Amino acid sequence: MKTLNVVAAIIHKDNKILATKRGYGEFINQWEFPGGKIEENETKEEALIREIKEELNVDIEITNFALDLEYQYPTFYLKMSCFDCIIKNGTPKLLEHNDARWLSKDELDDVNWIPADVAAVDYLKETMVDHKTIMEKMKKVDEEMQKCGYDLDRLKELYESTDDKFEKQLIYAEIRSIEILNSIHIDANGE
Repeated sequence: MKTLNVVAAIIHKDNKILATKRGYGEFINQWEFPGGKIEENETKEEALIREIKEELNVDIEITNFALDLEYQYPTFYLKMSCFDCIIKNGTPKLLEHNDARWLSKDELDDVNWIPADVAAVDYLKETMVDHKTIMEKMKKVDEEMQKCGYDLDRLKELYESTDDKFEKQLIYAEIRSIEILNSIHIDANGE
């Protein structure tokens, strides 16, 4: 059985998420997060930016990794990486979908989602918060990370002890940033 590796955009705007209604194929008229297959020699991020341009004719900015999910369909196995995004440029045009809606957290169950996307919807039900709450959570996490002195081991302990998914994302992003910075080696010549 073949495995499909795809990416999906969770596009945010004014405390709402963009859902698109598939206009083709096996899941026609079911709702999904836009995205598609990763082509050879593409990163997940590059694939997502390309796919959203092809499907909606907009430029996006990826703001955060959201989640990986896997789903077994009758004829293939799906591995999907979802990213939180915003629209940098343009207004969505339906090039491959037959409808689109901006959904608030309370409206997420108002559409018939493609089966694999339900895990992302469940994730959003737990993580979607209004701007004021986001700012409060970011401040709280920043204070906790400062108490850790941004020490990698202490940040990992903080990550493991945190239950709130949004707060975990913030801590994870900081951990990854530190790990990436630690992996960059500059020799004495500045190269």
